[in-house]
Amino acid sequence: MIPARSKDITSDWLNNALHACGFLGDANIKAMTHEPWGVGEGFVSDMARLTLDYDRDAAHLPRTMVAKLPTTYESARAVAMLFNLYEREIRFYSEVAPQSPIRTPGLIYYDIDSESQRYVLIIEDCSGYTQIDQIVGLDYEQTKRVTLMVADFHARWWDADNLFSFPWMPKPKGPEAMALIDTYRGCWDFSAQSEEFKSFLPDGGYEAGAAIHKHFPWLVEDVRDNNITIAHFDFRVDNMFFDFENEENPVIVFDWGSAVVNGGILDLAYLLGGSITIELRRKIEKEIVQLYLDRLSEKGISGYSFDDCWTDYLKGLMCYAYIPVLGFTSLDLSDERAVQLGEAIIKLHFTAIIDNDATSICP
Repeated sequence: MIPARSKDITSDWLNNALHACGFLGDANIKAMTHEPWGVGEGFVSDMARLTLDYDRDAAHLPRTMVAKLPTTYESARAVAMLFNLYEREIRFYSEVAPQSPIRTPGLIYYDIDSESQRYVLIIEDCSGYTQIDQIVGLDYEQTKRVTLMVADFHARWWDADNLFSFPWMPKPKGPEAMALIDTYRGCWDFSAQSEEFKSFLPDGGYEAGAAIHKHFPWLVEDVRDNNITIAHFDFRVDNMFFDFENEENPVIVFDWGSAVVNGGILDLAYLLGGSITIELRRKIEKEIVQLYLDRLSEKGISGYSFDDCWTDYLKGLMCYAYIPVLGFTSLDLSDERAVQLGEAIIKLHFTAIIDNDATSICP
């Protein structure tokens, strides 16, 4: 039986589960402590860091690991269930990650019971590595490194023969994509009535948001039939760890519940539009898009021009406007840090849209 909540995980349950998948070998868990992570209504997962004691010397086994289960907050759980986020993340780690040139937290254990809507994912604890504050953002060299890494991942699945072989992964123009139309429009209609929200927008931001409201169906429906791949679709610095001692492969990407089949440039649009400062983005934006294309070319990808890529990049910037708008609808205005982050994300994304006159490409 899959535990309903992370606090229901016991040392006996975990011992049996990890023996069943062969992870523990001859060792047994004799004791376990539990530390909740990511507590709050804004999280779609109930997470905990598990610290283990074994019955013998087991230097090859981790002393800590992270468990993810469905949240108990009904509103967040409903959204996660609507978009099948729990199963999608588990399937990614078990089916896609092993075939991909991208570093993710190691998979330790998973189980799915769709009928009872219970899911559990246990992965490597990467908290000992570095995370970068999204408000601070990536620097130039970090941005280049992340771009090359995600280009390698996209190249692996670019127009691949088995790209559509994962039935659990949303496809272009599918119901999950179409649901974004009402998500953006409903959240914009709510947020645009708030003077606080409008004060966060840069000059021209309100007009850009209204134009995106009008053209969001086009953004979702006008997707290429080729030059598509697997995209993370939540590709921001908050979903990365940096192992700076590993010079060859320092970037670890997590939170794969939003993975989709679509244009890979979406990931780069979200990264540049929200995970670096406005000043740095203005300096390096086109250079980074060209770096991405050059890396794809090195990996054997052809037939995707800079002009086509740039058009898709602008569409990606507009598509991701749903994130800051959606975030504002649940923003706790009494939480100073939350307000600071919310304001920063709104300014970052809408300034990127305005700087590039992205709405001018709308029909």
